[in-house]
Amino acid sequence: MNRKTNTAMIALLGTILLGLSTYVLITIVELQVHIGMLTEEIMSIDKQIGRIYNHMDRLTSKWFG
Repeated sequence: MNRKTNTAMIALLGTILLGLSTYVLITIVELQVHIGMLTEEIMSIDKQIGRIYNHMDRLTSKWFG
């Protein structure tokens, strides 16, 4: 292998590594966005469950209180 082939191989490997690292970074950011959306959804469900329990507590306190 001469110097010209080595330079071309290094450039090709650099391009491959750059593309792969970009793909990994985008995937990590997408996962963080999905985790954030799921967290918001869980908090919303938790709030709704709290409201249901509070309503049931008020009804039972009227009947048995």
